[in-house]
Amino acid sequence: MPSVTAMINTLVEFIRTAVTDYMDSDDAVPQFSVNIPAREEYGDFSTGVAFSLAPAVKKPPFEIASGISKKMQKGIPGIVSRIDVIKPGYINFFMDNKFWHAGVKDIVEKNTAYGKNNFGQGKRILVEFISANPTGPVHVGHGRGAVVGDVLARVLAVSGYHVTREYYINDAGNQVLSLGYSVLNEYYRLNGIDTEVSRQGEYAGEYIKNISDMLGSHMPQSDINEEHIRLITGFAADVILDTIKQTLLGFGVGFDSWFSEKSLYEDNSIPAVIQELEKKNAVSRSEGATWFLSTLYGDEKDRVLQKQSGELTYFASDIAYHVNKYKRGYDMLVNVWGADHHGYLPRIMAALRALGYDPAKVIVLFVQMVRLMRGDKPVAMSKRAGEYVTLKELVDEVGSDAVRFFFLQRSHESQLVFDIELAKKQSQENPVYYVQYAHARIASIFVYARTKGWDVNGLTYAADYVFGAEEKRLIAQCLLYPQVIMDMAVKMEPHRLTHYLIELVGILHKYYTDTRVVGDDSNTGQRLLLMKMVKIVLKNALDLLGINAPEKM
Repeated sequence: MPSVTAMINTLVEFIRTAVTDYMDSDDAVPQFSVNIPAREEYGDFSTGVAFSLAPAVKKPPFEIASGISKKMQKGIPGIVSRIDVIKPGYINFFMDNKFWHAGVKDIVEKNTAYGKNNFGQGKRILVEFISANPTGPVHVGHGRGAVVGDVLARVLAVSGYHVTREYYINDAGNQVLSLGYSVLNEYYRLNGIDTEVSRQGEYAGEYIKNISDMLGSHMPQSDINEEHIRLITGFAADVILDTIKQTLLGFGVGFDSWFSEKSLYEDNSIPAVIQELEKKNAVSRSEGATWFLSTLYGDEKDRVLQKQSGELTYFASDIAYHVNKYKRGYDMLVNVWGADHHGYLPRIMAALRALGYDPAKVIVLFVQMVRLMRGDKPVAMSKRAGEYVTLKELVDEVGSDAVRFFFLQRSHESQLVFDIELAKKQSQENPVYYVQYAHARIASIFVYARTKGWDVNGLTYAADYVFGAEEKRLIAQCLLYPQVIMDMAVKMEPHRLTHYLIELVGILHKYYTDTRVVGDDSNTGQRLLLMKMVKIVLKNALDLLGINAPEKM
């Protein structure tokens, strides 16, 4: 018998063929999904494809669904025992018992490989995320972008892509130079030195004091000059970057590449890009500045590449960075940006079009802000960090698992309210605890089964076992897991996995509340196989989220 993934694909293609026959036109079949109905009497799987067709066909969904169903009845595959149509236009499928046996067996045998697919076909994809300036600790907002980027990269990797995770270090320009002055001024203040420097820094907080304390032998013994400021700035940025790396590693986020903005200045990549734009007649000079004529390529106004002072803009270095990405030969470039960068996208796309690069290769995910709460009270600003709550503070208080799960409870395009008190609760109110406890509960069932003489690793399948309604619902939810992974890879929406897990655990909770898994009857083995199946799916999904799957809680 073919794998259950293939069987579900057969069902999907069965629906698609019937829809194509029904349309009797060359119109493309609209996107549709196969879901588990809310009520048992509505079948094992259901599709609302008729609702997607209604605008084009100009008929009521129920009439469309009835017509499609008639087409289906002629070639119903062996895995489907019955097809029903219910108002207002759903098509429901009742699956044969052998389908459910094949489903359990397929998941258990694939184990850690279950859910993997080859959608990406080995294509190379660069996922650049976080890219916080090395001028302070990573804050909670960066943390949400870290989880979105990290989980997306994991999903793309199990979907057949060759993934590179990259952090773009903004280590050039005035913002980093301001860090150097901030540290120097703090050093003078802490050491009681009454000296004025030509420029004030804009950064403050405990971390600036800590770096100032570390200067020591790094401080020059002569009058401060520009070279000394450059060295102090580099030292401070290196200290902060090392702190960022350690924080992210403790958060389960690692990178394959750390790309320095400064390198684009050192190898003259930025002037080279400006010259290329000049060759394309996309540059003008006025008032002593160099401008990119981005309005010619869809932007709302032209943008400065080089100021009157000769200083290159961040926009110029960002163009050079994206050109560098293209030249490295990636098939797709994914940028995970904060929502405050939304207006930045049109100008980058305009520059890429002007240079002759395909902007369709670039996909940008905008991550909305996080609002921290303690119950119904907003969290005050961090006293230790200065102007924001750091990611490390939040992780230290509630744990990495809770932070990662909570950050993915809503789409990255939606603002998120993070309740710290809820994240710390060890109860079913806390969604991450709810999911992790389900995995630990199954592990404890296996421990108990062994005390009753069951060989959990040597369970055999009973082809004549007839699955009950709750068992079929549990299997069906597990069988949707590969499609969830595929959808996340296609639509780049990693939050779908937390929603899926909560639904799965809800079905599981009802099942083991109503059913004694380890009983005195011969069907205990089949029920243990069901638990093994669910445990595999829970473990694989939690691994993708970068969250622990505990055996005990």
